[in-house]
Amino acid sequence: MNDAVPTAYLKRSCPFCLKLRIALTEAGQADRLRYVVFDDGDETHLRLRGEMEQAGQQPSFPAVEFEPGRYTTGTDDLIARFVDEPGALPLLRYYEEGVFQSVGRMFRELRELKAAQSA
Repeated sequence: MNDAVPTAYLKRSCPFCLKLRIALTEAGQADRLRYVVFDDGDETHLRLRGEMEQAGQQPSFPAVEFEPGRYTTGTDDLIARFVDEPGALPLLRYYEEGVFQSVGRMFRELRELKAAQSA
C-alpha cells in the first residue's frame, strides 16, 4: 500500500456501508480513509460498478480503493482490517443485533426482487 489515503465508497442506502462507517467512527479509525458517498444508480455508482465488472469483480459495497483501480469489499473483512476488537464496540453491536438484521433482510429481498425483474 502506498502513502495515499485509501478511499471508501459508501452507498447512501446500504446497511453494510453504514455498518463499516459506525465501526470506523466508534473505533477512532474514521480519519484513516477518505469517503465518497453516492446514491444507487448515480454517476459514481455506475462508474464503480463498471470498473469492478471490467476487473472481473462482483460489484459490492462498501468498497475501499487501497490502490488505484483495485477495490476491496466485504464489510466484516474491511472492519477487521482497521479495528482490532470489533466485538468490543457497543454501538456497532447495538446496530448489528438490532436495526442491521431487519434492514439487512429488506436489503437482500429488494436485491432479489430486482434480480428477478431483470431476468
